[in-house]
Amino acid sequence: MTTVKQKNHTTVSKQEWRRRGFIIAFLAPTLLAFCIFYLYPLLTVFFTSFCKWDYTNITNPQFWGFADMFNNYKYIFTTYPYFWEALLNSTFWALLGIFFQIPLATIIALAFSRKIKGIKLIRNIYIIPCMISSAALGMIFLQLYSPLYGIINPIIQIFNPEFSGNILLQKGTAFWAMTGAYIFFTGTTTLMILGNIMAVPEEIREAAMLDGASGLKQDFLITIPMIKNTLKTVSILAATSGFLLYNEVFFLTRGAAGTYSISYVIRELAINSPRSQFGRANTVAFIQIIAGMLIILFVNVVYEIPSLCKKLRRN
Repeated sequence: MTTVKQKNHTTVSKQEWRRRGFIIAFLAPTLLAFCIFYLYPLLTVFFTSFCKWDYTNITNPQFWGFADMFNNYKYIFTTYPYFWEALLNSTFWALLGIFFQIPLATIIALAFSRKIKGIKLIRNIYIIPCMISSAALGMIFLQLYSPLYGIINPIIQIFNPEFSGNILLQKGTAFWAMTGAYIFFTGTTTLMILGNIMAVPEEIREAAMLDGASGLKQDFLITIPMIKNTLKTVSILAATSGFLLYNEVFFLTRGAAGTYSISYVIRELAINSPRSQFGRANTVAFIQIIAGMLIILFVNVVYEIPSLCKKLRRN
């Protein structure tokens, strides 16, 4: 009897190891790709943020030493003139992604979910701008904002006949003009939300209608709570996209009139700087990574607030 049990145990162990071996073999290419294309660059960014690395030692980053290891961080936080401006702008764009872009995309998705004649054609038309690269859109908006032949200045002159400047070169207006060049383009996000809305079982909608919930009540009390996880995901994507904004800055303002972004600062330090300050650029990049993690945490907290409020009410 003992021998039979031992044989069964040995057989189970072999099967378990084969199963584990298969899983490891299956995941190995993905893990290898992750280590090469994500983990290694992340570690490089982190370690070189404590190094002197510029045009004088391009191929050989040198550790500052433990006494001066935070030299790059001190320079970025206290000396570099555009860091705090860029951090504030990028944070604001991230918040706009969460609290403006996602609600807008959700409202449009709810409208597109209605069974109305011609709605499929409207969906297709709405998604067309998403097929254009952000660089191309930046060039299009550059022409729209042009004081020579754009359409924005004539509209402003209706209310202010004396206006003749370039809104992309004026503090304040430049920020909002650049924000407008991307914030309303929610096609991909809208489709993601719409797909989840269409997946809500029809039986639930019918039951809600029998209980007297229709129209907006059904949307806000049934549909939106059921797609909460999708909304959380697209909120993270919208927030990180806003925080990493680069193409619009590059093509429209190049950081002029208070429109620097974190991503553009990294480019300025690493490429535009005559000293090719790679170490300092990676310092900003590492701060950007930490900020991205905080954004994810913030979005998760925001979406947990309603649940916490309900628990407090019950107690």
